Amino acid sequence: MSLPDTVTRVNEADVLSAAGRSAVPAHASVDDLRGRIAGLETLVNALQERVSSYERVFADYERVFTDNAVPAIVYATGSLAILEANESALALYGYDLDRIRSLAVLDLFAPQTLRASPNLEDELGKPANLIAPLAHRGAAKQELIVSLVVFPFNLHGIEARIAMIRDETARIATEEALRSSEERYRELFENANDVIFLHDLNGKILALNRAAEYITGYSRTELLGENFEGLVAPEARSQTIDSIRAHLGGSASQHYELPIVSKFGTLRFLDVSTRIIYRKGHPVAIQGIGRDITDRKHAQQRLLEFAQELQNKNLELSTALRLAQEATQLKEQFLANTSHELRTPMNGIMGMIDLLKTTELTADQREYADAVNQCANDLLTIINDLLDLSQIEAGRLSLRNEAFDCHESLKSVIKLLRLRAEGKDLELLYEIDPRLPALISGDSVRFRQVLVNLIANAIKFTPVGQVKVRLKFGDDRSTLRCEVVDSGIGVEESMKARIFEAFIQADGTTRRRFGGTGLGLTISKQLVEIMGGHIGTYNNSPGQGATFWFELPFQSAESPHSETTAASLYTDRA
Repeated sequence: MSLPDTVTRVNEADVLSAAGRSAVPAHASVDDLRGRIAGLETLVNALQERVSSYERVFADYERVFTDNAVPAIVYATGSLAILEANESALALYGYDLDRIRSLAVLDLFAPQTLRASPNLEDELGKPANLIAPLAHRGAAKQELIVSLVVFPFNLHGIEARIAMIRDETARIATEEALRSSEERYRELFENANDVIFLHDLNGKILALNRAAEYITGYSRTELLGENFEGLVAPEARSQTIDSIRAHLGGSASQHYELPIVSKFGTLRFLDVSTRIIYRKGHPVAIQGIGRDITDRKHAQQRLLEFAQELQNKNLELSTALRLAQEATQLKEQFLANTSHELRTPMNGIMGMIDLLKTTELTADQREYADAVNQCANDLLTIINDLLDLSQIEAGRLSLRNEAFDCHESLKSVIKLLRLRAEGKDLELLYEIDPRLPALISGDSVRFRQVLVNLIANAIKFTPVGQVKVRLKFGDDRSTLRCEVVDSGIGVEESMKARIFEAFIQADGTTRRRFGGTGLGLTISKQLVEIMGGHIGTYNNSPGQGATFWFELPFQSAESPHSETTAASLYTDRA
């Protein structure tokens, strides 16, 4: 870079002026010439000193422009062509010196900036100007955000401008990131489902979100600047003060339940977490996040009430159970005493009837004696049923497990009930599967009792026809199955589910017509279940009457090498 033209013009004028003053006349003496030469030498020395001073100034200028860390360019005012650029500018844009000298200043701006700033050329031509940050583009098409400080300059007689360039790309990016972060925070703050609030150390509300407006019923303008304690239920306001004190005492965070009163007077519950906000190392505010747990609190309250109610019910049930147990114990004692007291005179009555029947009686007297004997037997049966039912319900019925002949047990029951079937002119049949072993393990007394109850029940409810008993294996040969088939009145569909309940028969009419207490089937069901079996009934189809059946676990008591008597059918007819 050369000295400025102003420096060149000053030097030329000084030389010409000195030369004019030093013109030597023709008649000048030698001394005059010497004086003139000495004056010229002095003048030349002064001029050289001034030139050196200008050169030093320009060198300082050149050094400041070239070596300055601030990017700078020099461009012509009219054409805006770039004339010079320092190293910092070249590093900023990524051009070399020759390449950047071939560009105009406008080439450094991004296309969108040129489109959005039609007056940019006028702004660059002003003698002094500050151009706000705009988008530029470097050699690698990277986008830069820079601001320009423009002031006038004259280079080799060319009117120019120096533009000091300030790279603000990082600052703008930081500000944009900060603005984006603030927007995201504001979005999270406003759209959070939880209540978010901020108050100073005196409780003055500084900020809150939309969820807080929804929960409290107040608008933001109504709450900002108000004391937070105004929202808290009176009984819990001391809790807020305690939380602030705990924070100031060094606690980083606090967690507690906070009841608040809405604008409409309703009580809401928040599960609140708070933390202290510091500024320059000093606590300035409390930030809180609260989740609405009102529904959960109500559910807990209902659960507590239900638990209390359940506890009361349990107490009532315990009392009722104790009273029932006491009543059951009294009933058992009463039945045991009653059965004992009744059996003694009944045995005497039945013995006297048997003796009476051995005497000479008329036909009418014998008929009367038979009727009394039958009634006595029925009454004894009822007494025995009541006692068995009482023992079963009390869980005091014990079973014996011993070997017995199931074939003979069935035959003995058939013989026992033969006369009853004869009295109704019924055919009483039994059928035993020849593959069924005779000896099995179990309680023979209870087995016969179930047979007696079912067969006697079938005889009772069969006006005409027959009663047939089948004893055989179950379907999988692991059970013993007995079926009592009659041709009687059958069982109504509506009564099948209740037929085995105590004191239940087909209906009241049936009980009045056929008599009985309705305990036989109940006792049979309970005995079968105690022995590990099942019992049921179904109506015969085709045909009339019903079939009562029961199955018991089969346990053979015979030796594996014993022989089984083969017979296809055992029958006995009344």
